[in-house]
Amino acid sequence: MFKDRIKKIYLYRHVLISMSISQFKAKYAGSKLGIWWAVIIPLLLAGSINLVFTRAFNVNVKHYTLFVLSGIIPWLFFSNALMEAVNSFTGNASLIKQSIFPREFIPIASIAGNLLNFLVGFIFLLPLFIIVNYKVLFMAGFLIILIICYFLFIVGIGFLFSTINVFFRDLGHFLSVGFMVWFWITPIFYSLDMLSFPIRWICLINPMSLYVIAYRKLLFDASGLSLFMIGGLILVSLGSLFIGYMIFIRNENNLLKQI
Repeated sequence: MFKDRIKKIYLYRHVLISMSISQFKAKYAGSKLGIWWAVIIPLLLAGSINLVFTRAFNVNVKHYTLFVLSGIIPWLFFSNALMEAVNSFTGNASLIKQSIFPREFIPIASIAGNLLNFLVGFIFLLPLFIIVNYKVLFMAGFLIILIICYFLFIVGIGFLFSTINVFFRDLGHFLSVGFMVWFWITPIFYSLDMLSFPIRWICLINPMSLYVIAYRKLLFDASGLSLFMIGGLILVSLGSLFIGYMIFIRNENNLLKQI
């Protein structure tokens, strides 16, 4: 059965690509600035955090704006993708009742549309890191591995949240608050070295910390990823995808009854 699912996904891959592009285009439909928001928003957030923490809290980190930006970029992809994916089933009831293409395409397309948005912003912001440290240019291979792992990680959580939301419609409201808490316990505007135990453990058990640290090592430190970290990224990503997908499969028939 699982093998048949994978085969069907492959056969209808062009549908998934088309749906993902449509999701990306719809994001900026009617917007004057369009895809430039993918660049403006992270810059504004990073600049605001830089202003507050360097002036009010006297944080002394060289190129602190880029330090924050290296964490803000992946965080925005994560939070935006999941906030949209959580309502993907409930907001597309007519599509999920059809069996023309795999139903899992619905949350995947939503997340893939945000991936395209993330990549656009990433490409435009990457030169800022290269100007400060040219060694970032040699991190391309690591970045590809990281982005793939990160996408699979988010897809897994997307399956989980979108499935739960069908049975518990208040999940979206909880997430809007939950992401605020999640943001503060993710080392975006601080490093783990700045924290003392036991507070550091809260960040260490947060899976998002692994990805933010990896992005920072590549974009800000330009130091590459160890085999241990790459193994951790692959393990967490595949674990998230497996758990989320299995939960979706086990509840797929019930989704049709609840929507």
